Amino acid sequence: MRIKKPSLFVLAILAISSAASFADDVSVSNFTDWLGNGNVNGDIRVYDFSRDFAGTDSNSVSAPFPLYYGDKSSPQLKTELTDMNSFSLGGKVKAQTANWDGFTAALAYYFAYDVGLNNYTYNSAPYYKANYGLPYLNPLLMGTSPSLGMLGEAYLQYENKTFMLRAGNELINNPWNNPSDGFMIPNLFEGVSTKINLASDVQFSFDRILDYKNRTNDAFSETSLALLSYDKVVYPGQSGGAVDSGLTWNNAQGFAQAWYYDWYGLTDMVYVEAGYTPTFAGHKFFFDFQNADEHGSGDIGSVDADIYGFKGGMKFDQNKSDIFLAYNQAVKNTVTAIGGTAGNPNGAYAGPVYNGNFYSPYTFIYNTDPLYTTVMNYGLVSARAPGSAWMLGSDLHPMKQLDILPTVSWYYTAPYVANATAYMLDIAWHCSGALKGLTIRNRLGIEHDIPFVGTAYVDNRLMLQYNF
Repeated sequence: MRIKKPSLFVLAILAISSAASFADDVSVSNFTDWLGNGNVNGDIRVYDFSRDFAGTDSNSVSAPFPLYYGDKSSPQLKTELTDMNSFSLGGKVKAQTANWDGFTAALAYYFAYDVGLNNYTYNSAPYYKANYGLPYLNPLLMGTSPSLGMLGEAYLQYENKTFMLRAGNELINNPWNNPSDGFMIPNLFEGVSTKINLASDVQFSFDRILDYKNRTNDAFSETSLALLSYDKVVYPGQSGGAVDSGLTWNNAQGFAQAWYYDWYGLTDMVYVEAGYTPTFAGHKFFFDFQNADEHGSGDIGSVDADIYGFKGGMKFDQNKSDIFLAYNQAVKNTVTAIGGTAGNPNGAYAGPVYNGNFYSPYTFIYNTDPLYTTVMNYGLVSARAPGSAWMLGSDLHPMKQLDILPTVSWYYTAPYVANATAYMLDIAWHCSGALKGLTIRNRLGIEHDIPFVGTAYVDNRLMLQYNF
């Protein structure tokens, strides 16, 4: 039985209150100073996203999740794709109190406006009508409205040198439950979080998620990315939230982390990752390993999925740059999906987990999972198929203010979905002097044979952000 929200928040406040006697420093001593000595910070963002398609949707016929329009009894296959664009001006303003015996509170307002530059031309054709009716607008940036705004963060926190407890609407950042902050507004979560420093390099984390707000929603609800209308996952219910707990260790020679996730009513996951950074013949190398194992039987059907990966490379230029090779494997199994049968495990309207592909309710579609071969708009999780992937890339810093990340990735997921190739170039310039705080970034992706989006397409994201 799901714990009621008020009970959790009462417990959180009681726990915070009982911990107050362990505070290590006092910044203010009364309520007036607690509010009056706080600070305001945030960011201003200007983003322009474009997607240019080439060819027809040739993969849809053989793909397990074709882009159909019309009703399910007589679907028709969509074969034409229109180029899309979205522009937005917005950001975040966050007000935070001073520290009073370890207590702080914060409110953050997130907002986005199209400033009259988006194309809302409506198309009443069956496919477009079922998918917003706006064929020229990319809804991933800020949805389909000219403006978007909400109170995103609103929490009370207690923290000392060894312990942190937070309750309310917040950002959560761990491998599979994270902000996915690549657009205007990040993923946000409502719940209770805690972190405990067990040693100088060991930390324990725990999060109880009650509600969720994705990047284009204006309110929190019991939901997940499986319910986004541009997704084809068959999942009629709502998520009951989630629990995650993790143990992390870091030092100069390496790192290790182990996480457990319970996405209520959906599935469970165990995720482990470790890395080692040795020095050999005067050069520094790195070798990382990851494994994610899902098991469960909930509203999305039986789940039995396993993904592992390796990443290795060499650091150079005083360890500021590197070159690397990465690999991931999604192991095939025989579990069928909702809507599938033994003879046709995919099914015409199969569920999200079949043949061993993964289910990730807070990163799926956004491609913000921690797999080494995931790029900004594709990966083994979003492919929804078992198979393997390779990535060759480099993280370059030829100047202190310049970041350049070129990669090429290959995805081998046939016969479930077509094999695909992705070329990415991520360039960022961090300004200094009078413009310190301003970052100009461009992310370019050129991809071939990505399922559902034609034979090729170009995804370009110009992003300007000023932090204050």
